[in-house]
Amino acid sequence: MKTLNDVVVEKLCYYLGKEGWTQYKLASECGIPFSTIKSIMQKRTKGIELKTIILLAHGLKIKPSEFIDDDKFLAENLDLD
Repeated sequence: MKTLNDVVVEKLCYYLGKEGWTQYKLASECGIPFSTIKSIMQKRTKGIELKTIILLAHGLKIKPSEFIDDDKFLAENLDLD
């Protein structure tokens, strides 16, 4: 079972590939420090806050609901411990 971080990384990889962006570009578009993006992408972040997802979506120019509109984000599909 995947963690929330695993699913967020999968979504970010999708959008980075779609946009042709680097992690650095994402950080500058989102206003999130590059070190935080790097930590998320390396799956070193233990918990991702809603604020972070909102900022990621804003930087990607999508609604937060679009970012999480995926069955992978359903509680029954995540290891939330």
